[in-house]
Amino acid sequence: MTSAIARTFYRFVGGNTTVPVTLGLRNIYILPTGYGMLYLTVLGAMLIGSINYNNNLGFLLTFLLGSLGLTAMMHTYSMLYGLRLVSATAMPVFAGESVEVDLRVADIDRHRIGVCWHFKTADHIRVDLRPGKPACVRVHAQTGHRGLFEPGWLRIVCDYPLGLFQAWARINTDLQCLVYPRPVSAPAPCATTPSSHRDGNIAQTAGVDDFLGLSAYQPGDSPGRIHWQAYSRGRGLHTKTFAEEAGAGLMLDIEDIKGDDTERKLSILCFHLLRAHHLRRSFGLRLAGLTFPAANGRVHRDRCLRALALYGTG
Repeated sequence: MTSAIARTFYRFVGGNTTVPVTLGLRNIYILPTGYGMLYLTVLGAMLIGSINYNNNLGFLLTFLLGSLGLTAMMHTYSMLYGLRLVSATAMPVFAGESVEVDLRVADIDRHRIGVCWHFKTADHIRVDLRPGKPACVRVHAQTGHRGLFEPGWLRIVCDYPLGLFQAWARINTDLQCLVYPRPVSAPAPCATTPSSHRDGNIAQTAGVDDFLGLSAYQPGDSPGRIHWQAYSRGRGLHTKTFAEEAGAGLMLDIEDIKGDDTERKLSILCFHLLRAHHLRRSFGLRLAGLTFPAANGRVHRDRCLRALALYGTG
């Protein structure tokens, strides 16, 4: 409700503030910084002194410095004027991690130096934009709990070239990002579901018997299965996978985990869900009133993770 009121207010007093948006006269604001206020105070004192003593050199220096400040103000404003934000996207993350919001900026017609981007709870990202091609600015926003995360208002700030004035714009990205439960390693009681065999042959799935190969590291993987030799050669983190006879798939059920802490249960389910996917095992998920049959693959994993993230949020 508060966000909707804020959007209405800024639209009324400052024009469009929702992506896609072009920064212009109605949504860019500018004020003197602390140094700028000191600068203006000194100029005022110099002007009063020049008038009092009728000093022509004093007038010359005062007007020279005043024109310098005015030129700096125009340059500061021009760093934001005409910027066009086309889109804002973000990938799902786990609770407590930082969301990477990719902002696509188009129609860069000239050098724009010292433009800072940040959300309310994140550090400034300072970027120099070059003309001639679209740019992608990556801004971070810190998450807290699982669910749908809204990073809030994006603030674009610039005080180039002298730091005497600061121009800024507040933009609503209208962005929502899925935040999955943070994986927690713990025993998770689970049932097994029979899997079919074709032509009487025994299928193979990931397990603990025969070495199957290497796969990319996923959050929640056991440190004991990390292939440290590949990491030492600069190939990144990989884990070893093994094959076993595929006679059953896992059925992860929130009711099978003891305790009253729902968030902890979801984190445990998330850990075993990711582990089963990494080991290429079929798995299913059962939540209150919601059941996903045993399957595997990235689409099935993402569907289950989404259910965990939105569980109990209405």
